[in-house]
Amino acid sequence: MQASQQADSRRVCIILNADDFGLSAEIDAGILALLAKGRLTGVSMMPTGPLFAANGPKLTAYADRADIGLHFTLTEMPTLRTQGLRRADGTPHTFGEVQSRAWRRDLDGAAVLDELERQWRAVRDSIGRPPSHIDSHQHIHQLPMVRDAVVAFVARQPASERPYVRTAAERTGVVLRRGVDSVRALAFAWVARGVRKRLAAQRCQTNEGFTGVYDFSTGTAYRERFRRFVRGARDNTILLCHPAMPGSSGYSDPIGPARVAEFAYFSGEEMPGDLAAANVRLGRFDEARRSP
Repeated sequence: MQASQQADSRRVCIILNADDFGLSAEIDAGILALLAKGRLTGVSMMPTGPLFAANGPKLTAYADRADIGLHFTLTEMPTLRTQGLRRADGTPHTFGEVQSRAWRRDLDGAAVLDELERQWRAVRDSIGRPPSHIDSHQHIHQLPMVRDAVVAFVARQPASERPYVRTAAERTGVVLRRGVDSVRALAFAWVARGVRKRLAAQRCQTNEGFTGVYDFSTGTAYRERFRRFVRGARDNTILLCHPAMPGSSGYSDPIGPARVAEFAYFSGEEMPGDLAAANVRLGRFDEARRSP
């Protein structure tokens, strides 16, 4: 192994994971461009997104270079299953509605599990292999009842096909030292404890840290946030991101400007140096532990 490779292998290995593939032309184009440039090591596919069927197979070319997983979706987008998971008029639930029903334990657990299985199969069929991981839109898989379905589903998968499950769990001190939207990040981490505990009991794999949470405002340069996000990272920390190319496809995206700012940074020339300065490199899940 050359000296440069040895130095790189000693860096902390994190997964830079982009969510929402299949939601819009700008998002999909941005993610594909970053994959081609080697700037992402994870992608989460939204099977209920309007462009999932058309663009999903395009990720097959990157399945050996990045983790390609399921972005389980029960809010904002119509579910694949209609019964039990939509409003009476057939429209999708909001996050607030799903969250309220989950904490009241008023969800249809069997319907949630069935939807998870449908979305899992959709990703598997799209890329020709089982998804590498499961996470979710708006972190709904960490909520009561939804997490029960996720853990039960993962635990029964064959060992060779068992995905890891992303959680927002992170150490309190690390979140506070990063100093980026700490209240929100700590709230996500608190909710994550339940699903993380259940995953451990079933010997299911999950990430060792989580970062990338912010309010999607653009008043602060994304580069400044990124350099804080990687502080205190451990191997198998997941850094969540939402990049998208500029465009005008007509999709009304409430966080569109933030997505474009993220893409500009990830595709630019400053990111590699920022990673090196933080003693961090990008890799796939558990890659650091597999390295010689």
